[in-house]
Amino acid sequence: MDNGLFSELASTLSSHFGKVYYVSPWVSDLPSSTETEIGEGFPDFERVKDIWEIIDEVDLFVFTDLHQGPLQTYLVWNGKRVWGARYGDELETSRAEAKAHFKELGIPQSNYEVVDGMPDLRKYLKGHEGQKSWVKISLTRGDTETFPVENYAVVKNMLDTMEADLGPAAEHMEFIVEDDLPDSLDIAIDTYSINGQYPSSAMLGTEQKDEAYVCSVKDWSEMPESLIDIYEKLSPTLEGYQYKGMLSLESRVGKNQAWLCDPCCRCGSPPFELQLNMIENLAEILWFGAEGKMVQPEFKGKYGVELIVQSEWADDHPVLLNFPSKYREQIKLYHATQFESQTWTMPQESGERVAAVVTCGDDLEDCISEAVEIADNLKAFKLQHPGTALPQLRKNIEILADWGIII
Repeated sequence: MDNGLFSELASTLSSHFGKVYYVSPWVSDLPSSTETEIGEGFPDFERVKDIWEIIDEVDLFVFTDLHQGPLQTYLVWNGKRVWGARYGDELETSRAEAKAHFKELGIPQSNYEVVDGMPDLRKYLKGHEGQKSWVKISLTRGDTETFPVENYAVVKNMLDTMEADLGPAAEHMEFIVEDDLPDSLDIAIDTYSINGQYPSSAMLGTEQKDEAYVCSVKDWSEMPESLIDIYEKLSPTLEGYQYKGMLSLESRVGKNQAWLCDPCCRCGSPPFELQLNMIENLAEILWFGAEGKMVQPEFKGKYGVELIVQSEWADDHPVLLNFPSKYREQIKLYHATQFESQTWTMPQESGERVAAVVTCGDDLEDCISEAVEIADNLKAFKLQHPGTALPQLRKNIEILADWGIII
């Protein structure tokens, strides 16, 4: 069960299970074919309207995204094997409460304020003129993604538009405003947790936001101590949730410190597109992990690279993708559907991403070169090549190395 990003998981699992079903929410007063068509037409799995028509046939339920804690709990109560965060997703979706909990656990975070309502947000930003901050909301990410503010006048028009779009809800919207962390870089241990336990090896990755991701496989003991500390402090909480799912505690690191920024209590994007190829025994991990048994990952290579391919046309229109068939396993599609021999992505008004190109192996430069080659061979209307992010990622890797963190 998925919200549209990871129908590719159904394809991956189809070679390990006798039958794989795929379902993505579509119900509304006015359903749209852009939602009902996701996952249709692929030969290796079957799109179904909802889980209730096949619930008695299914041995393993896999949840890739947020907001399905009650359903997961219901299935567990009825003796079903379930891979998912349960109610642990509230560590991501209830920011204010989660940040207060992290503080109680002694997990380092950037300084932050919880601001109630648009009027108080404006007042806060005016009072911190010249100080860069990041504004976030909790549950309803469709209202706005995280955005930076340093000068109130620059963002005033955007806030005006947001207030008009939100209507009366703007008076009560909860905003979390975090101080910027200069001279720091994104990093995470991208892994999974079974009742608060972690596997003995995982991917240590860094991202150029919404463009590219690079990782290396390391034993847990080789991970940066500052990151291990964050994961270990959160372990009892995950055990309490009976958490059984993918996990990336997205953090920022500086020369001598790490801060938890955004827990990703689901399949992250990236790195899950890459994990589909890089973790060779993923099906086994999900099957046994769903019943509380830890299976250690078997990685296909030491390094992994993911490039996010975008088209400005994709946010509002279907996009036809063309590429050589030999690259199909390394191209992971978003919101995809198959019409006869044509592969399309369906618009969800959720951004411009159409696909991720993934490569893995034992030489990082070879992985990068291969990813760029595949991206060069992917054709679509108004496609934006992601390779421009790689020079910055290389620079970030060098900086991390100077701080003693080796990707």
